[in-house]
Amino acid sequence: MKRWAAWALAAVAAAAPLVLPEFTVTLLDYVGLATLVALGLVVLTGVAGVVSFGQQAFVGLAAYATAVLTTGAGWSPWGGLVASLATTVAAALLLGAVTLRLSGHYLAIATIAWGIAFYHLFGTLPGLGQYTGIDELPPVRVGGFAFDNGRKSCYLIWGAVVLALLAARNLLDSRSGRAIRALRFRSGMAESCGVDTAALKLTVFVYAALLGGVSGWLHAHFLRFVSPYAFGVNAGIDYLFMAVIGGAAQVWGAVVGAGVVTLLREWLKDVLPVLFQHSGNFETIVFGVLMIALLQRTREGLVPALVRWWPRRAGARPWLRPARCRRGASGRPLARRCSN
Repeated sequence: MKRWAAWALAAVAAAAPLVLPEFTVTLLDYVGLATLVALGLVVLTGVAGVVSFGQQAFVGLAAYATAVLTTGAGWSPWGGLVASLATTVAAALLLGAVTLRLSGHYLAIATIAWGIAFYHLFGTLPGLGQYTGIDELPPVRVGGFAFDNGRKSCYLIWGAVVLALLAARNLLDSRSGRAIRALRFRSGMAESCGVDTAALKLTVFVYAALLGGVSGWLHAHFLRFVSPYAFGVNAGIDYLFMAVIGGAAQVWGAVVGAGVVTLLREWLKDVLPVLFQHSGNFETIVFGVLMIALLQRTREGLVPALVRWWPRRAGARPWLRPARCRRGASGRPLARRCSN
């Protein structure tokens, strides 16, 4: 991902709340919240190869931590952010130390198990409002400015998204990032080079959990309400689905996957009841069929497919051709898409 692309995204996010309808801005807020969690899964699952269906638990932990402290103890939302991230790190270290010893489908089942456990924990404890939830959370404030509606919150949410994208890109381009990339298929080689793969996996696991924690904190103060229904097992599956649809090994895949899944679901909810003249969960069935068809055509995700498509278009239009091509000692181009 080029750095200019992230700043272009920031410019679009800055202009969107000024020109788009309220409902569309709210959808963009949800896309931004989901992007943060999906970005963590891009690094954790797509790059490091650690499959997790339980990221919604970290989102919920952070949301409930800030909700309890800001409504019951009188903390400010910024104090709630510190407490949320500290709670998330502690939980991720504990869960990671136990579950990352597993591999393959055992690891996936373990993440589903503690995702279910946290869902019922949120709904059972009286201090967390049980299944009724906690409401009347205060909005985030910076000085005298309050992010107290969807349009204002859009700047806060997408500002966090842009910073997270830049940080993830820098991480993956660093020396540590190269070690993370080796975890998926070349862990033996990484260990022979002195990399502590167990510690690195735990670090990546905590990193992904922290992004989920930021999303949970934003979720709580954007809606100003938390309940366990937003953090069920289906949410964890959706987050992983977003990463896979967008491109599990691509930073931009988190944005594309979160946008496609969130917007397509909402569109199907509006269209299908009119089409079938009956209310029901038709969007779940149709959405599943569409996603299977999409993955059949683009198994690596949408972003890699677009990257492969772009050079072909650039070759068809001279003004879109790359400015530079690598050439060998004989002067011949090394890449097929480069012209002589």
